[in-house]
Amino acid sequence: MIILTGATGRVGTAAAKALMQMGEPFKVMVRSPEKLAVSGPNMQVVTGDLADAAAVEEAVAGATRALIVLGNHPDQATLERRFSEQAVSAGVRHLVKVSSMEASPEATAVLPKNHFETEQHIQRLGVEWTFLRPNYYMQNMLMYAASISRGSRFALPLGSAKTAMVDARDVGEVAAAVLTGEGHAGQIYQLTGPALMDFHEAAGVMSQVLGRDIVYIEQTPEAFHDVLAEFIHSKWQLDAVCELFAEIAGGSLEQLASSTADLLGRPARSLAEFTAEFAPAFQVTD
Repeated sequence: MIILTGATGRVGTAAAKALMQMGEPFKVMVRSPEKLAVSGPNMQVVTGDLADAAAVEEAVAGATRALIVLGNHPDQATLERRFSEQAVSAGVRHLVKVSSMEASPEATAVLPKNHFETEQHIQRLGVEWTFLRPNYYMQNMLMYAASISRGSRFALPLGSAKTAMVDARDVGEVAAAVLTGEGHAGQIYQLTGPALMDFHEAAGVMSQVLGRDIVYIEQTPEAFHDVLAEFIHSKWQLDAVCELFAEIAGGSLEQLASSTADLLGRPARSLAEFTAEFAPAFQVTD
């Protein structure tokens, strides 16, 4: 039995859909079952918060493999580590954690630093583990859909830094493949899309697909902070995101790997394919 956390998020939803298609029995632990985008006879739902030890105990009971994927939060590291400990105590033998490509012993930004230290904590638990380290998610571009649809432009504080954007759905499907396959114990997979490009080049790809010029504006870190502050009211999260983007601007995601395609047995989704699929979100509005 597999237990998934984060099953209402982008990666977790994709993992759940993949497991459903495989006919693999699994459980999901969610706070809001009404937000689930997948259901079926081989999925059990446990309602609860990861901060609730009793709910976690119910969720991990009978499970042998677990997917750990949480959104950025001040308590993320604590909750992931507690869940890992309870899961292992309950008999889970393989922990699969969605981490960060920036996670490393040298990480200084709070988000990748927390991911790396949680990886180290999991390794010390004495069970099999696999870490998935994705690049920049293509779905992040949807946050700029309104700007692109209204003004055919988007702004980021990333200068000319390159990323190999990856579709979050591919990451979720990789997670499902790892959870159900063999030979993944002790592996760290760098998950990227098929192309390394800066955001001027990304705008060019989107321009070709959408049939009009899309412009990438190199935003200052200060302007990015001010815009983000309108939507993120947690100082911790605001500072953490700005700190992370500063590292990306410095080249922390300039990595291209074949792991996504290798693990899926097909090419990773490209930005062109992603843009075409979500074209209605980027279309011109009056």
